[in-house]
Amino acid sequence: MRGTALLVSAAACLLAVSSPGPAAGWHQADKGTSVETEDGEVDIGVWIEVDIPGASEPDANPDDPSMPPCYFRQGNYAELNAWLENDYVAAPDPDETYILKLCKTEAGTQLVTFWVYQPAPPKEPPPPTMKETIRLRNEAWGRLAIPEPTTLTAPREVTIVHLPTYVWVPAAARTPVSETVTTTLDGHELTLTATAFPRRLGFLRVAMGDGTTLWCDADHVVAFNHSRDPLDQPSNCFHYYRQSSVSQPDLRYQVALTAYWDVSVACVFNGGPCTNPPPVVPTQVLTASPHPIAVAEIQALASPG
Repeated sequence: MRGTALLVSAAACLLAVSSPGPAAGWHQADKGTSVETEDGEVDIGVWIEVDIPGASEPDANPDDPSMPPCYFRQGNYAELNAWLENDYVAAPDPDETYILKLCKTEAGTQLVTFWVYQPAPPKEPPPPTMKETIRLRNEAWGRLAIPEPTTLTAPREVTIVHLPTYVWVPAAARTPVSETVTTTLDGHELTLTATAFPRRLGFLRVAMGDGTTLWCDADHVVAFNHSRDPLDQPSNCFHYYRQSSVSQPDLRYQVALTAYWDVSVACVFNGGPCTNPPPVVPTQVLTASPHPIAVAEIQALASPG
């Protein structure tokens, strides 16, 4: 115990209240410890008791047995240090609370024993059940307004064989959307946030109508730039028709576009990630209305000479 610091481990101390009031009395129980305060007796679990070497509790005064020679007082580390000898020091810790046992002796009042504890952190609330997180997940998921895709092409209505025909969806139809649902469980907040975003790989599945199917990644589904050469576009979602659509019903191919959205769900309870997060949401599949496009061939006559 001697040295420049008094090392007291309070890791095993369990506290049921944040801080007891002034101690009017003290006793050690068989099952844990309790202290009597102005508000009544408070169970505080197991405290750590430290005896002061060389100090002892004096005998009761036979002339006046009603006057106990010792009494209890609650204090902090500064008050404790005031009673300790110079070679004993309690390290400053504003979270620690001490109970001092002071006894009246012929040499004056002395500290003979003290007890120390650190307030235990508040008990963690029970985590939400899987049923509760799934319920909120479904609510957030159900509120997601994933935009319906609209097929855009360039050229829009009539294209030419052996020239690229680009396909994309409007910017609003490829922008992530999010919804958050919050509830309270035992005074603690449970929040689930569902976010839908275009699938990075294979966002669009495009059936061009001639038997060809394109798979276009989200990063490459961008609008046709009319200020650039048709053969020099930032998009790689395009198709070369090899035959005209003259043999097709209504003389046009039907472009069928399907968009795939992934959904992530973030679950937060009491400021941290949920211990019972809900299952993942399946990929959402949205289909656009068929987009008709005519494909023409350019015939050229060549003459010798």
